[in-house]
Amino acid sequence: MIRNLPAQWDLEADVVAIGSGIGGLAAAITAHENGASAIVLERADKVGGVTALSMGEVWVAGNHHAEAIGIEDSAESGYRYLKRLSMDYGSDVAILNKAVHAREALKYFEDCIGLRMQVIRDCPDYYYGFSNDSVAEGRMLEVDPFPAETLGEWQEKTRVGPHVPYGLTHEEMFRWGGVANMMQWDYALMGERLDKDERCLGPGLACYFIKGVLDRGIPMETGMNVQELIGDGERVVGVRAKRDGQQLFVKANKGVVIAVSSY
Repeated sequence: MIRNLPAQWDLEADVVAIGSGIGGLAAAITAHENGASAIVLERADKVGGVTALSMGEVWVAGNHHAEAIGIEDSAESGYRYLKRLSMDYGSDVAILNKAVHAREALKYFEDCIGLRMQVIRDCPDYYYGFSNDSVAEGRMLEVDPFPAETLGEWQEKTRVGPHVPYGLTHEEMFRWGGVANMMQWDYALMGERLDKDERCLGPGLACYFIKGVLDRGIPMETGMNVQELIGDGERVVGVRAKRDGQQLFVKANKGVVIAVSSY
């Protein structure tokens, strides 16, 4: 086990979350809700991570939104679908954890931070038709448009995806014929949303969690390039980061969550 304690710490929290996509943000929010302090460290100068650059599709088998519109599904079916896709290279425990707990996490964050999601209608599993446990719709979810102005000073410090039409929802794009029929899209609606900065897709999904962090007063430190885990010889107790050429040591009393796309 590593032992490389610094002479002093510059920042401290019970939980240190590395990365400001929804993985790191969700970890920080959950820590706070369970009585622990948290801090989010982001390498870029804006928060949102890869989540804010994505289409924002969230896959949840047997979720309550699908049930509410009469779609039959279950976590067990979702587990079998994912297990087949893994071709037995995946961990059964990890697959089961995803299938069973994704729907509980969905409900938790809806209750906790006001996350608002809906089923992407007519959006099938990627391998629909090749597996008895695939479904034609119901597992793919997306967020309702998020008013980014509610982020205050963080509105301009939150990423948007330059390659995704984040002023529209999947449901709207599909209804208008999809990308093959872009000339028929309602660009007036898109322009209205962009003018009001109402974000959909991945940018909108990131905003819900950023708002959850801000509402709880959880610090988000940008420009923090985490370079090393710090250990006391028995466990990880913090990280070493660099910002503007300065080395900073951040103490983690309870743990470090690494939730980044690449490091």
